[in-house]
This record gives sequence, structure tokens and C-alpha cells, in this order.
Amino acid sequence: MESLMATAEAIITLTGLAAIGFFALQRKIITQDMLKTLSTLGIELSLPFYVFTNLALNFRPESSPGWWRLPLWWMLFAAATLPLSLAAGYLFPQSIRKEVSISVYLYNPTFVAMAVISGIFGGDSPYIADLFLFTMFTIMFQFNIYPFFFREKGAALLPGMTGIDWKKIFNPLIKATLLALLFRLSGADAYIPDFVFSIAKQMGNMSAPLFMLIFGGYVYLDMQKAGKIRYLDVFKYVTIKNVLLPLAVLGLVYLTHPNFNVALLLLLSAAAPMLSTVPIFIERYHGDVEIANQFLVGSFLLSIFSIPVMIMILNWIYQ
Repeated sequence: MESLMATAEAIITLTGLAAIGFFALQRKIITQDMLKTLSTLGIELSLPFYVFTNLALNFRPESSPGWWRLPLWWMLFAAATLPLSLAAGYLFPQSIRKEVSISVYLYNPTFVAMAVISGIFGGDSPYIADLFLFTMFTIMFQFNIYPFFFREKGAALLPGMTGIDWKKIFNPLIKATLLALLFRLSGADAYIPDFVFSIAKQMGNMSAPLFMLIFGGYVYLDMQKAGKIRYLDVFKYVTIKNVLLPLAVLGLVYLTHPNFNVALLLLLSAAAPMLSTVPIFIERYHGDVEIANQFLVGSFLLSIFSIPVMIMILNWIYQ
């Protein structure tokens, strides 16, 4: 019950921050152009600083000899959920199958999971370092895989090398992760002055509230284009995304019983709401942006209730 309440409180906190961003844009305290500037600040500076300081201070390779397997677990998760996401699309009308599949497959890899882990285990938990190692390739993958969902029949199944966004491959998070690993594995972090970590940590601590404010602002913009709510499609989507997918992962966890940190990361990946940039991806391919926006809001709101329940089931399995 304690973990249930801690998880719910963590997600409600994120929702509150998003609500502030929503009303800040509604009241024109911040503008749409300012959202883009804040997004750049978060992606290029704040979040990389957070990743670097967390790994440099909390990652302990000597006590986690299998740390290098964490990205491999994510690759397995990505491979296993792709056919499930494609199959989910066939439960919906043909006009929105692609939108459903990409919305099930692409998830928020960092902030919801980070908030849940911090709420239950504390802000300096080694599970947060595990999270960054687990998801180190997620952003580069998500920003390069989305054209796959809009391919025409007979086209190649995966994007060709010419379609790869190399800026997303060598993104600031990857650079920060690799730099932190280099420092920790070589022992060079011992020679970095404490004030450097203090500055980096304070910059990094802005990342979660900053991104949730941005998320709330974009939700406001999305709701202006949400159109008439399609309750049945949204209900079917959130049932698959927020309930059935994490339950399927819990079933596999129960059968295979991996280490708890791996099970936790797999569950949080399955239970996380959809990636907030999915409506932008869909708009680029002239898809149904209205239903994507409704999926985004629905999956985030339901996660307030669904993730705590899934964490409770996970704790039951490992007790």
C-alpha cells in the first residue's frame, strides 16, 4: 500500500506541473514560441546535465556487474512490443490503424518512470541510473522509427540509412550518458571538483518540472485541435495501452522472474503513457492528429491510476 500511495503521489505531482503549464499557456503567461525555446533548453542542457550527474554520482559498476545488459533488455522490449502494437491497430477502423499502432508503441521513456522511482525509492536511487542505461538508445530509436508506421504497402519494412536522422543518433543524452560512463569506469570522476557536480545537478534538477510545464502547454495546444471526443476509440486505446500491455509484461515477468530492477524498468516502459511528440509525427504524415491528441490526454490521465496498481502487482510478485 505504501508503494501504491508513493506512486500515485509521484504521478499526481507530474500532473500538477503539467496543469500549471496548461494554464500558463491558456492565460498567455507563456507563448507557443516560448515553448519551443524551453524545449530546446530542456533537451540540450537540463536533461543531459541530469543524466550526467545521476550516472556520475549514483552509478556503481562494481555492485552492478550486469549493468551493460540493461540496453539489451530495452532492445528486447522494443522488439517484442512492435508486433503487439501493429496488431492493436487492427482492433480499430482502418482510417486510424497507423495512428493507434504508433501511439501504443512509442512511450514516454523518462519522466514518468523517473518520478515513480524517485517517489518510491528516493531521488538518489540506483534505479534511476539503471533507467538511464536502460533507455539510452530510446530517443534515437523513436525519432528514427516513426516513419515505419506510415510506410506504404510494398515499401521497405524499416527506414533506409538515408532516412536516418543522425542528429537524433548523436543527441545530447547519448553524449551525456557516454561521458558519464567514461568518467565512472575510468575513475576520472574522482578528480572532478565537487562544485562542478553541484552546478550540473542544479541544472539537471530543472528538467522534470521544465518538461512537465512544456507538456502541459502542448496539451493545451493539442486540445484546441482535438475535435469531437471519440469516446469508444479512446476507451479501447487506453485499455490496451495502460492496462493490457503492462499486464502482459507482468505476466512475462512472473514467468521469467528477472532481477527486480529489470522487471521494474520493463513494467514502467509498458505502463508509461504515450510519447508526447507522437501527434507531431502523425501530423508530418497527414494522419489523424485529433485522435492522437485524444489518445495522449487519455493515456496520461489514466496512468495516474493504472501505474500505481501495476507497481502494486509487481511488488506482490517479488514478495
